Amino acid sequence: MYNYRKFMLESNKIEGENRINPGDKEAFEYATRGISCLQDILNIHYLLGEYLKKGWVGKLRTVYVTIGGYTAPSPFDVPPLMFDYCNELSTMNSWEAHNEFEKIHPFQDLNGRTGRLIWFSKAIEEGYKQSFPFLQMYYYQTLSRYEKENR
Repeated sequence: MYNYRKFMLESNKIEGENRINPGDKEAFEYATRGISCLQDILNIHYLLGEYLKKGWVGKLRTVYVTIGGYTAPSPFDVPPLMFDYCNELSTMNSWEAHNEFEKIHPFQDLNGRTGRLIWFSKAIEEGYKQSFPFLQMYYYQTLSRYEKENR
């Protein structure tokens, strides 16, 4: 029903890549089955990054990260923040789930790709049934809506 190639190409394009990476299909298919706990998120992150052969893939970060002008929470705060996040995940809509995840930024890298798969999984729960060749447009619309509602 959903075209993983279109979705992942659009998702990866946001990161400046114009290709499908090893593990993208498996991570996409995992997300279509639903995400309900931290282990699901760790598994998706692992699938997305396994080909990188880095020791941090599939694990919560243990380092500080800054993205643009945003400094993510301390690595010491990530486990309890992710625990709380996962406890609330079932009550969040797609953009809340994505934005709250990105605020925590629980991984050393691949947060954007993982977050977009969380967003996608929640969009499916919300009944979204179209293919996603226009991911960037819809993705940025949901981000804008979330920001407006939370000002």
